[in-house]
Amino acid sequence: MMRNTTKLSILGLVGVTGLLPLQATLADCSGRCAAWEAVGEYNGTNPDLPKTVPEGEKFESALYKHSSTWINDFAWRDNSAWERDFRDQTLGGSDDAYGDDVDLLLFAGHGNSSGFYFGVNQDDLQVHYNDAILGDKDLEWLIVDACQVLKNDSGKWNRWGWPVFEGLHYILSYSTNTFDKDSRGEDFLKYAMKYGWRVKSAWVKATILSENGTTAAYMRADNGTTDTYNDHLWGFGFTSADPDNPTTLYYSSWSTN
Repeated sequence: MMRNTTKLSILGLVGVTGLLPLQATLADCSGRCAAWEAVGEYNGTNPDLPKTVPEGEKFESALYKHSSTWINDFAWRDNSAWERDFRDQTLGGSDDAYGDDVDLLLFAGHGNSSGFYFGVNQDDLQVHYNDAILGDKDLEWLIVDACQVLKNDSGKWNRWGWPVFEGLHYILSYSTNTFDKDSRGEDFLKYAMKYGWRVKSAWVKATILSENGTTAAYMRADNGTTDTYNDHLWGFGFTSADPDNPTTLYYSSWSTN
């Protein structure tokens, strides 16, 4: 899938050589929607990761294998994966059309406790936690398959907790460094969809299956009327209402040994 790096809007563009898919540019995603972005080619800004794009492709294949009611709304890879897709629209981003316009989103690439990295500057090389306000439109579950995004230190609540969670249920990621593997997204969907496991349990299983010696993690939000602990993906069991204006954040980490 090609994505022109001069894209600004669907109308009135100069120098655009190809149109983006209508699904990703014109219409909100309705129903049960997933998507993925993966960066394998970092153009010298970080070491390349050969298994991230295959992870996204396997994630999409598993989605259709295990569900007849979910669709994959977009798939951006390498130079077509952009920081602005995750940046809140009130901060100059396009998350209302991309990252926050689906229910389940996978990112695979490099990361650290401040955010996760892209190979092209559109409009930055890193999604920083200060730029992310997620769930205020649609997103429930964000998988960030990248190193140290949910690093377990005293600052984690103020980085990826408040105010990132604005209806978002979970961030599923890692506390420590992690290895470049192509199976985690696929395994997550296998256990969440085929076996109907809770979201948190499916992520725990996917991380343990793919490696050992690292520490994976999740963060989730609740308010007085929600129960994200027992969350399942839509159609595979109980799904909590959105924790708008969350009052409590929870963090869990585990060894993949």
